Amino acid sequence: MGEAGGGAERREHPRLETKLEARVIADGRTVAAETLNISEGGILLAGADFPSSARVRLEIELAELGWHSVDAEVIRRGDDATGAETLAARFARVATEGGREAIQAFFEARLGPA
Repeated sequence: MGEAGGGAERREHPRLETKLEARVIADGRTVAAETLNISEGGILLAGADFPSSARVRLEIELAELGWHSVDAEVIRRGDDATGAETLAARFARVATEGGREAIQAFFEARLGPA
C-alpha cells in the first residue's frame, strides 16, 4: 500500500513473513487461520469465514514456544492474491495470558534482541 510523500514506513515493529498455525475466536466461534506475517504489534492472517467482530482472541502456535493467546483489535479485512480472506489485527497493549511476551521471545529467537 503506497503513501504520499515517499512511502516512509509507518510500522512501529518489523514484520516477519512466516507461516504459523492460528485460530481466531469471537462471537462464540473458532476459525482456523494461517499467519502471512507477524510483528510484535500485530498480525496478518489468511483463512475463510472470519468472525465479523471488531475484537477477537487469537491463538497462535509460535513454533517451539507452543500455543499462545492474545486479544486483538481487527484493523482491516480483505482478500489476498489467491482469493483467501485476510484479517489484519493489532495486538492488545495489555498482555493476554503471556501472549505478548511469547511473541517478543519468538522475535528475539529469530531476529535477536531489539
